[in-house]
Amino acid sequence: MDKIDDIRKLGRNGATVASIARDTGVSEPTVRKYLREPDLSERPPAVGRAPESPLLEPFAGLIDSWLLEDRRCWFKQRHTAKRVYDRLVGEKGFEGSYTTVQRYVRRRRAELAAELDARESQGFL
Repeated sequence: MDKIDDIRKLGRNGATVASIARDTGVSEPTVRKYLREPDLSERPPAVGRAPESPLLEPFAGLIDSWLLEDRRCWFKQRHTAKRVYDRLVGEKGFEGSYTTVQRYVRRRRAELAAELDARESQGFL
């Protein structure tokens, strides 16, 4: 941050981009970027798509049950997102896209893993 502050101070004093780059040892495009940005504080991470697909909502419980059953199986025997999608299309007539199912499966697996970690961290009685 000290180097960025130096670059911005030299820019406010009217120094050229080339001279600032030479003095600070930073490339000219980087100097331009720091001079152009009004606020250099970290931006919060972009929030993903909040709503799930309305096509997937009726099948969410079914997918969750498959993922919960998979926890008792070996890793090689568990459902992949592709397998979940194929079963939904073949067995239930799902008309949504694969990427919708893929996003849901990824999110739910992470949530289920977090729940399991939270329970295990409490210890055994």
